Amino acid sequence: MLSPVMAFGMTISGAAHAQTAAMDPDPPDAIVVTATRAPTTAMAVPASVSVVGETGIRLRNALRLGDVLADVPGLYVRGPAMGASFPGSGTSVLSLRGIPRTPRTLVMIDGHPLNNALSGGVNVAAIPIHSIERVEVVRGPYSALYGGNSMGGVVNFISASPDAPVTELRAGAGSLGQRSAGLDYRKRYDSGLGVTLSAGYHDSDGYPDSDYVIKQPVSGAGGTAVSGARATTMPDGTPAYWVGLKGARPWIQSNAQLSLHYSPAPSTLLSAGLALAQYAVGYVRPESFLRDPSGAPVSSGIVSFADGVTRRLSLAETDFLTATPSFERDLRAFATVEHRLDGGSVVRASLATLRHSFQFSQATSGLAAYENGPGDFTDQPNVRTDFDVSVRTPMAANWVLVTGGAYNRSTLDRRNVALGYWRDADTLGNLLNAGRGRSSNTALFFQSMHYFDHGLTGYLGGRYDRFDTDGEISQNTAPAFAQAYATRSYDQFSPKLALVWEARQGLSLRTSYGEGFRPPALLELYSRTVLPTATAGVNLVNEPAPALKPERVRSFEIGADASPAGGARVSLTYYTQRLTDLIYRRRLSATLTQTENSGEADIDGIEASVLWPTGVRGLAAFGSLTHQLRYQITRNDAVPASVGKLLTDVPRSVFSIGVQLDRQAWYGFAVYRHVGHVFGSGDDQNLNTTEAVYGSYDRYGIVSAKLGYRYDRHLSLSLAVDNLSNRQYFVFNKQPGRTVFGELAYRF
Repeated sequence: MLSPVMAFGMTISGAAHAQTAAMDPDPPDAIVVTATRAPTTAMAVPASVSVVGETGIRLRNALRLGDVLADVPGLYVRGPAMGASFPGSGTSVLSLRGIPRTPRTLVMIDGHPLNNALSGGVNVAAIPIHSIERVEVVRGPYSALYGGNSMGGVVNFISASPDAPVTELRAGAGSLGQRSAGLDYRKRYDSGLGVTLSAGYHDSDGYPDSDYVIKQPVSGAGGTAVSGARATTMPDGTPAYWVGLKGARPWIQSNAQLSLHYSPAPSTLLSAGLALAQYAVGYVRPESFLRDPSGAPVSSGIVSFADGVTRRLSLAETDFLTATPSFERDLRAFATVEHRLDGGSVVRASLATLRHSFQFSQATSGLAAYENGPGDFTDQPNVRTDFDVSVRTPMAANWVLVTGGAYNRSTLDRRNVALGYWRDADTLGNLLNAGRGRSSNTALFFQSMHYFDHGLTGYLGGRYDRFDTDGEISQNTAPAFAQAYATRSYDQFSPKLALVWEARQGLSLRTSYGEGFRPPALLELYSRTVLPTATAGVNLVNEPAPALKPERVRSFEIGADASPAGGARVSLTYYTQRLTDLIYRRRLSATLTQTENSGEADIDGIEASVLWPTGVRGLAAFGSLTHQLRYQITRNDAVPASVGKLLTDVPRSVFSIGVQLDRQAWYGFAVYRHVGHVFGSGDDQNLNTTEAVYGSYDRYGIVSAKLGYRYDRHLSLSLAVDNLSNRQYFVFNKQPGRTVFGELAYRF
């Protein structure tokens, strides 16, 4: 464990040691800052922590967030964060410790939040993976230090320092028409100015088999005789027919980040920068399998066919269309100052703003076609600004105190506008509805660290958050109305208590209790969302919910970390969590829903990880396991039938087992990853038990591998293969089979 004196000796100039210590994946002597806001070895932090270092990132096919985090225990990563599927933020990209959905996990870059002000989701394209030096994953509620969004824990991406100079160009290509290029530049000049610059580009033709058109039979007689329907089922097992494909979703994503670092004095470090990340998802003409007697494709109207008995389907061309084009952009500005005072105290202050925009178009159900027809355009610009200041003070030889405050201001300005032609943004018409919201959050926090005899350390902390929020909504279609919501205030206190005992060299035991929360997002509070149904002119409306309270969690854990001789690392943790005030949608009528705090759930589980050198130079085995012993809804007044059911967006088990190689010119890894069955968002009654059909969340296991070769100190080549066995499975969409990606990198 770091003593108080050592911890405060690791100030600005000592940061290089922290970076060097994290070169190996999850090393026992890695210096972790996220868990305590003070430099602490990974073996001594009061939480279950994983550190993915520079080597771990390099050995994997690190193109997106999921490539880095897929083997971290406690994390379930899916969708846009994984593989070659189209990018997006969404709210189901990741879950941590069985607590579902991205907004309940705080994601940061260098301590600056990435969860947007719209929904709390994270744009995975905004994380410049090639410029990240390490990732710290802290599991368990951490609202005591970081406030909202950290119910499940914190994922902090930490950028590489300019003190490790590099200039690197990359180019890559692979399956599904993927192409990529990138630049990284880092240098500390003689004047003391440090510069880090990264830029990346990645595009793909998309996966043409991703989105199916599935229709269920309807009653009646007659209809155009067709052939080509393929029997299948819905995820709940009811009969259905696969009648076409919605077409590939080609996509382009890019990001760039510039940071400047300067130390006007040995005790002071200044840094500031700008970052831009965006993606766009397009569309390709859909395909119908159905053919009339003349052989012409059929995509609308009533059709009939013989399938043992006569079946009828009701089709509309909008059944074959996706909600594209879509576009998302993150623009970040950030600045940090850190200063060591006489006496050893360290003051750190940071200011960051995130301007997020998410736009998409969709066709009017039953009225539009691929080449024409009306639709609507949704634009949701939102901004969050965060200020954070903390002071680490050695109060005595065995006592360190961290105190601080934080302020957040978030705004949303959402509008939904009619389109004359749903694929053409230049045909904008009348405003259909709008929602605007604002929230501010002021917080004070503290953490007291007490170093006792015999390797025992106690942690006591807490944070008080106060929120003020107001907003308004309007609708111009019948019935037209405007509604303003007065300012509402609420507060939350989040405690944290922990004990860590370094029983002997290489063995650490820990236990902790903590509470966390997630404030309701502005989209939930002040948005009247309208979703088209399968019937033309009929919409499902979700009403605003300005009275929502924060969701909360209480958590207890006990765990052990061991670091046997030879560089091995083993970790095991048991956790139990109680979730209250969970937000669910109550069905008010056939076309109307409203969200409310109505749910409670219990989650018990274990997580484990191991890294073990094999005895062969440069070759190590690794593994991770997350298993939910229980993840059950215990109360839900909005959906009473869900009581006793499993939480959605969470698999019971996830595990990885593999080997990694880092030996002279050769490097790489091979891993088998297994994910259990998942009940998808909205399936609160766990009806969707059928697998291997469109819309299901299958249990699956796949093998992925990467092999790289360093030709010399300048040139390296790598080839990565995902889903080596070409496993066919669904994570709602059909997932790509075997994909290959090769990359060439040149360092000057």
